[in-house]
Amino acid sequence: MIALRKRDSEKSDNPETIKKSLDEIVQKLDQDAEASRSWGSSVTSNKEEWEKLKKKIHDRQIALKQLVTDKKAGIIGVDEFNAKYQKLQDELTELEFVVYNMRLGTKVQ
Repeated sequence: MIALRKRDSEKSDNPETIKKSLDEIVQKLDQDAEASRSWGSSVTSNKEEWEKLKKKIHDRQIALKQLVTDKKAGIIGVDEFNAKYQKLQDELTELEFVVYNMRLGTKVQ
């Protein structure tokens, strides 16, 4: 993941600041009616971006499944599997953060 800038890191060292930030994120993730409306609004207002994001996630998931299949079939070795697996997992994690940030209107990293 992208490293925090020094200024952000210093601010985030305070336990109270961390707790408050996490509480705000959890509250935004709460699945109440307002959250559902917010999600729907975000999807409809950024339709093209959501479609691209969904396709990227789907493509990475397919690549991950193929990678596992190739390993089980003995087509690739353990070292190659581990390197590619980690890369795909990192890409999926980054895409998940994009989804959450679009959903919440935040810039969490």
